[in-house]
Amino acid sequence: LTKKHEIILVDDGSTDNSYAKMCTLHSFDSRVKIIRLKKNYGQQNAIMCGLHYALGDFIVIMDDDIQNPPEEIENLFLKIIEGYDLVYGIPDRKYYNFYRFLGSQMRDFLFNIMLNKPKSIKVSSFRIMSRNLAQEIIKDKTSFVYISAITFKKKVKVANISVAHAKREYGGSNYSFVKLIKLFLNIFVNYSPLLSGFADKLHPQFEIADIKQ
Repeated sequence: LTKKHEIILVDDGSTDNSYAKMCTLHSFDSRVKIIRLKKNYGQQNAIMCGLHYALGDFIVIMDDDIQNPPEEIENLFLKIIEGYDLVYGIPDRKYYNFYRFLGSQMRDFLFNIMLNKPKSIKVSSFRIMSRNLAQEIIKDKTSFVYISAITFKKKVKVANISVAHAKREYGGSNYSFVKLIKLFLNIFVNYSPLLSGFADKLHPQFEIADIKQ
């Protein structure tokens, strides 16, 4: 990987000492950027915020649960420079609970029938995208943010690669059956071409309380 890089950490309304620890990291290395949101906006909105401030030619998105080893970033990079706009890292062995597995299947089905996602492509939260694609994504102002749904509204050259996936050591998944139903109803209403006029564009996607660059 190149030596020139940045790390963007988004504090999505945490109630513990996460922000203080982020600030400590920033004080040691200015390449670690810190963004603190005014309240909890949700994972997808926090990612959208990070995309607004990313400056690199390629942008890696990953969760903070360390289930995706950072060592796999190089493999994502080596694939995207073959000429892709976006590469998803797909776990070679999944350590998901049943609801998260069900959710991924339902999501892929919706994207197949509503958007431009190739049926052979699987979606995951661990991915790398080009700066050009990120700039197109942040133009979308739908308040219910779902990054992959916005992505597949565009014509993108996308690929999958197999990546390692570890068991979750800290915390737990917030997925539940009720939350999954709400999620996919929101995706359908906000991203279905048939219902695009009903998409909510009035509420802010995120508001920033503090930023350290």
